[in-house]
Amino acid sequence: MRFFRIRDLSFFRGHIFFSLCLILLSFSSATGESFFNFAEYKLLSLFTLPAPQIEKKSSLAMNTGLRLSFSHADLRGFFTLPKTDFNNLSEKEGLDKLSLFNSPRIGAGLYLFQKSIPTGIKVGHLTYTKSVSRLKNPSPSTTAAPLQKSFPFSPGIGSCLPTLTSSPQRLSWTLSAKKIKFSSTDSQLEFFFNEDQEGLLSISTKYEAKRFLSLQASFTGGRFFIENKSEILKKNNCDFSGDFYYSGLGEFAFLSPLLKLSLCTGIQECPYDVNPVWIKVDGRSSIGRLLINFSYFFIPTAKNSPKAAPLIGASSTVCRTVEQAQINPQLIFLFDDKKVSSLRIGFSAMENWKVTATNIPVQLNTAKFRTGLCYENKVFSIDANWTHGNILLSGNPPVKSAIPEEYRSVSIGTSYSAEKVRSSLSLSYSNSPPLTENSSLKESVSLSAKMAIPSTGLTAQCTINTGFKDKKRYNGEGEFSITWIMRRNSFRSSIKVGLTIPF
Repeated sequence: MRFFRIRDLSFFRGHIFFSLCLILLSFSSATGESFFNFAEYKLLSLFTLPAPQIEKKSSLAMNTGLRLSFSHADLRGFFTLPKTDFNNLSEKEGLDKLSLFNSPRIGAGLYLFQKSIPTGIKVGHLTYTKSVSRLKNPSPSTTAAPLQKSFPFSPGIGSCLPTLTSSPQRLSWTLSAKKIKFSSTDSQLEFFFNEDQEGLLSISTKYEAKRFLSLQASFTGGRFFIENKSEILKKNNCDFSGDFYYSGLGEFAFLSPLLKLSLCTGIQECPYDVNPVWIKVDGRSSIGRLLINFSYFFIPTAKNSPKAAPLIGASSTVCRTVEQAQINPQLIFLFDDKKVSSLRIGFSAMENWKVTATNIPVQLNTAKFRTGLCYENKVFSIDANWTHGNILLSGNPPVKSAIPEEYRSVSIGTSYSAEKVRSSLSLSYSNSPPLTENSSLKESVSLSAKMAIPSTGLTAQCTINTGFKDKKRYNGEGEFSITWIMRRNSFRSSIKVGLTIPF
């Protein structure tokens, strides 16, 4: 049974944005300082021409909105016209139903006490990353980047105001206070609550032991409404009624120039007899030119959980990966020249154990290998990557649809950046061998080119994608776009118009 929801109140039905505008403007005026930064208008309009092979008609999709930036506040409102046939746009009744205001994404942020304890309050259709995204879906990434530069440790709720292309979200509000000092530590407190009465509290602290040496810890916990979104659970007698369940996450990190380690461990209350626990370890070590990244994820409670649902995240997503290991050595060469040149060479190997989403769940063991190199300096870069993924090592897929689609891909890209012009060019090719004797060899080719002239604010981009089955082309699509960015004192604008041509 669902609880009472805040969105039933009229305050959240249409007046929230304008009410917050008045409150924030009143506050800024009371400070007696110059508070207005800029106004920014954004527009993204994508046209699609007919596709003869599938008899699709011309269509239009659009995102538009306005951002107002103040010294202590940030107000945003964006609206979407979903991809729609031109025939519907020409009819008044159809146009009324597709009003841009049917799916608004609004948000407001207020930022106080920036010189002492920076405090932020955000309200609207917010998105959440960092610790919240890990609670919602603990499944580890399968990207296996061979030239990874950053170390993955980012605790907190990661609340973000709406953007031009952000997806629709439930109404929520957040409160955050940063740089709360206790002795030699910096702490951060964050809280969020949404219209479905889901709430979460996060506390993070950082201790600077010595120069370039620090310890960090973060604790995040709250409750989320979890429901069964998978037909597979019903077929495996794992069905359940939606209800509120608690989630918890602890994150710890040791950071130094030679070694970086992070440990994330979470527990998720669930409708079954066991409350699943998951653990993820990430590390990075550097010795001279050699850099080694490694990670390991596993669910130690998987053997006690239903086989079809090793773990259900706070977003009701079934986490089917029960174990994953990755290692990524890299060699880095820095050249002593005026162009600040560098060369990176990397290799990544990943092994994954995952439960199939089938009526008879089976655990499959797959591997993925990637290698890459990149040379770059102040004005020029070139990179190349090779990937061999979804290699079945062990396990018997119960049905054809559960067979991992093995593939190989290679890509090369280059970019040039100077004062008057910036350009990039990339080409990629991938193929998937036939799964069975009656299957086809699948291939795809993608070419992308981009050029920007900073002095005019204009950027042009062209991307062509095409696919083949047994050497015969079965689809193709060309995307062309022009973006114009303008900045004049207190007004900014970003307008992008794109055209998609199927062939």
